[in-house]
Amino acid sequence: RACIRACVRACMRVLHPVQHWIHCSLPKSYWLSGFFFPQGFLTGTLQNHARKFNLPIDELSFQWFPQPVYRRQADFYTQAGEGTNIVDVPMDDELIIVKDGVLVHGLFMDASRWNDEDGVLADALPGEMNPPLPVLHMLPSQNYEPESTLYKSPLYKTAARAGVLSTTGHSTNFVVPVYLPSDKPQDYWIAKGTALLCQLSD
Repeated sequence: RACIRACVRACMRVLHPVQHWIHCSLPKSYWLSGFFFPQGFLTGTLQNHARKFNLPIDELSFQWFPQPVYRRQADFYTQAGEGTNIVDVPMDDELIIVKDGVLVHGLFMDASRWNDEDGVLADALPGEMNPPLPVLHMLPSQNYEPESTLYKSPLYKTAARAGVLSTTGHSTNFVVPVYLPSDKPQDYWIAKGTALLCQLSD
């Protein structure tokens, strides 16, 4: 019974963001880990930007801007009334309002952490396995060429870091590269196997 209760509670938390989206308003920050197919959400974001500015979508890619705020979906679920669809959620006041692109949250870091003071990647603390990543502003940009100081961090759905190509041409595990500020060279983080995860193994 305890297992069934936990499964039902987890299912409700996954469905709640969509329910709140439909009955209240667009989320100020999207729970990227809650999407079954996050690549579809990313493509849709690029499509919306392309239509808004009449740009060719194949020339668009994302710039990523970490925000100085953390957001747990479980906290949002609680503040939103656990399914009662409270429109004004207090934690939304911590977020900036973006005119273009979207805010996303719910990602975890593997073999690294985020240095809030300096705004860069840093080595994980002893005993810290998968710290959360702050809220990210995903901004579609035309003909974007990342700076050499940014680390090209792969984002995976799971910690397995392995997948196959599906019929859509997308990987079943790899989602997208996320470019994050770093004060160390790319090779440093590659050697450590630094990556981002949508969900943890446990």
